[in-house]
Amino acid sequence: MDNGKRFGQYNDEPQQRSGGCLHKKPTAREMAIADRCDIRVFETGVQHKPYGTGEDGQTTLEQTSAERKETERLIAIAKANGLFVEPDTIARFGDKLGTKTGECDIYFNDQENTIYKVKDPFAKWMLKELHAEDAIYEHIVHNLLFPNTRYKFIGIAENQGNLRIVLSQPFISSTNKQPSDEEIVAYLAGLGLEADVRYYYGNEYVSVTDVGTASDNVLKGDNGELFFIDPIIKLKKPAPEVIDFLLSDDLSPKTLARGTQLPWWKALWKRLLH
Repeated sequence: MDNGKRFGQYNDEPQQRSGGCLHKKPTAREMAIADRCDIRVFETGVQHKPYGTGEDGQTTLEQTSAERKETERLIAIAKANGLFVEPDTIARFGDKLGTKTGECDIYFNDQENTIYKVKDPFAKWMLKELHAEDAIYEHIVHNLLFPNTRYKFIGIAENQGNLRIVLSQPFISSTNKQPSDEEIVAYLAGLGLEADVRYYYGNEYVSVTDVGTASDNVLKGDNGELFFIDPIIKLKKPAPEVIDFLLSDDLSPKTLARGTQLPWWKALWKRLLH
C-alpha cells in the first residue's frame, strides 16, 4: 500500500452514451440534485434551527441530546428503507487504512479503485458548529463546493449506538508535493471563499477550514489541479438554505461571493484581528 501515492478522490466520470447519442457530463448542479434525491427519505419531519452565535449557540448538553435523537431517527429510517449498512458489509469494503484522527474509518478497495469512509458526522462539531439535523447534508455541501472530490452516499451505519454515515469516493493518486498555502487560498478565492475568522475561508452561508498545508488535506494532481479531500465545513445557516444558495447559479464564483467579498485591505485586517 505504501507506494508513494496519497489517497483522495477524483470524479472524472466518462461521458455516457445512450442510444448512440453522446450525453454531456453532468454539471455540479445536476450531480448535487441527484445527491439530494439519494437522501430525500431522511428529510421528512426535520426541523432546522436557526444558526447563530453567542446566546443562540448550542451548549454541549443540547448538542448531545440532539445527536442522540437524530441518531435514532436516521437509523430507524435507514432500516425501514433498506439503507442501513451492516457491519459485515463494511468489513467487505476493502483494506482498512490507518488515519490520523478518529473522525472516520477509511477502507480502500483496490479492485473498485474506490475509497469508502464510515464517518462520524458529529466529530469536531464544535469546529463545525453543526446542528445535528444537518449532519445528513454535509456531503452534499462538500460536493457542491468541491465537485472534483465528490462523495457518493451509501447508507447509514451504527457503531456502539453512535451514528455513522457511509460514503464512497473514487481513488486518486498524487506523487506531487502539496500545493502551497498561496495556491490553496487563491483556489478558495476563486470559489468566493475569502478570509473569514482565523484559518477559515467563507462567505455568508458557509466556511471551510483544515485546508492549509499543515493538514495534508489538499492534494495537487499531476495536471496541477487541486483536490480538497475532506475539509471541515462550517454551516452558517441551515443546510437546506446553504444548498439552495450553492445551487442558485451552478456555483459561479460571482454567486458564491455575493455580498461577502471584502476589499483586500479589509480581509487582511480581519485576519490580523483573529
